[in-house]
Amino acid sequence: MTSFKRTEIIQHPRGEQEAGIEGDGSWHRWEAPITIQEYGAINRIDIAAPSPNYFAITSYSKVLIYNPVIKDVHKSVTKFQDAAFGAKFRKDGKLLCVGTSEGQLKVFDVATKTLLRILKGHTTATHRCDFTPDLTHVVSFSDDKSVGVWDLPSETLVTQLTRHTDYVRCGTCAQASSDLLFSASYDHTVMVWDKRTGTEPVRTFNHDAPVEDLVVLPGDGLLVSAGGSCVKVWDLAGGGRSLASISPHHKTITSLCIADSGGSVVSGSLDRQAKRIDMQRFHVTGSLSFPSSLLSVGVDPENKYVVGGMIDGLVQIVQESEEKYVEGVKVDSRRNLKQRDLPYLKYTHFTPAPGDVIVDPANRSIELKHDTFLRKYEYTKALDQTLKPFVQRKTPQYAHSILYELMRRDGLKIALTGRDERSLILLLNYVIKHLTDVRFSQVLMYVAEILIEMYLPVSSNSNKVEKLFLDLERKLGREKKYLEGLSKLQGSLELILSSACAGQTSSRVEKEILQKQSSASSTSVL
Repeated sequence: MTSFKRTEIIQHPRGEQEAGIEGDGSWHRWEAPITIQEYGAINRIDIAAPSPNYFAITSYSKVLIYNPVIKDVHKSVTKFQDAAFGAKFRKDGKLLCVGTSEGQLKVFDVATKTLLRILKGHTTATHRCDFTPDLTHVVSFSDDKSVGVWDLPSETLVTQLTRHTDYVRCGTCAQASSDLLFSASYDHTVMVWDKRTGTEPVRTFNHDAPVEDLVVLPGDGLLVSAGGSCVKVWDLAGGGRSLASISPHHKTITSLCIADSGGSVVSGSLDRQAKRIDMQRFHVTGSLSFPSSLLSVGVDPENKYVVGGMIDGLVQIVQESEEKYVEGVKVDSRRNLKQRDLPYLKYTHFTPAPGDVIVDPANRSIELKHDTFLRKYEYTKALDQTLKPFVQRKTPQYAHSILYELMRRDGLKIALTGRDERSLILLLNYVIKHLTDVRFSQVLMYVAEILIEMYLPVSSNSNKVEKLFLDLERKLGREKKYLEGLSKLQGSLELILSSACAGQTSSRVEKEILQKQSSASSTSVL
């Protein structure tokens, strides 16, 4: 007697949600945070690009340089008469620039803490500064409503840009060009400057709120600004249009930093939350809570650490936890805990003798529940097993494979007939969610037709079912509009390509080979 053939699960490329990030879920698994208490608010955290990725933590009147390898403060820079603001590492990690409440900029050697330069020119506090990619200039952003460009070797002010009408609290430099600068102010504007064109901004964006922080993503194609409770994304390569406006917090956003090599941006807010925002889909993909309101946040280049600086002088350094294995078993896993809680299991280990045939337990044939019901010809129960919310979310291909198998067996209508309200809602939710997914659309379109024929006339008996059918109708209408738009776009592209290629002779090798094959076939027929 042959064994029952299990249902073949149709494999598809993994979707975005299955590939890792879904919803506002967990970011990583984190270890217990390391806490440092300082006097005064932590106004800026910057992380050096070269290893060992020192953290520059700017508190009221000093800058702490923290070493994540030894998990302790490496150096402390205290050569300030009053408040210090916005410490920033140079790209090579050798120099550190710090703004002061007097308007000066101080440049330090990280290795020796030696004060190398004092740049004087601003009349009020300088809250942010940055090094240009050529490593020889510093850009400052001050409360005197100006942006200054300084030459480090000569210690002189090269250019001063004065088109903002309120405090300039943040800004940055382009990563590829030393001539492009970005500044943002409490006058609600974000300005793009090109030193080669003079002292007028080449682009001006309106954020509609006082801008607290600004970052430019690798490649200088996207600019992200934060002000109020809103994060806005600007397309620099596309002429400065607004790509997205995201509101991940319910209080003022105070800080931004780049994570995942530019794939994400992390925002910190007064609501004590740090949120990771995906820069491809423009929505929140993770969050992390802190004990107090955040003024600054930083993520190291390898995404192992998240550092939060708070308004009460507290600094928390959170490290991603590493999965540890002992004898092939993950520590703190269910199997590991069972072995520790039941010590008698250590006597159940068996050492095979020479010549014994060892059967790999991984090759055991385990029959899943839906296969058990299929073997008994209980089609409705088999489909219900794959429509459970957890199974739908984690393995949507299971339900698709069962529907395909039921179509092959001519049992699909049997499985869909006679459903109560609860099971019908689960089925409609699955169809609506995955109807436009190219992996499942062909089968689900056929299933949707059968459901409409069976249950739409009686959908008025249940408000929930009636609402789901309306959602299905709206989704089909949107998909129809998308397909019509794509068809028009395809026709326009074909017209442009055909007009561009008109009158040109093709020299492609494939065309010559096809002509030879057609001539050879015609002669053989003759």
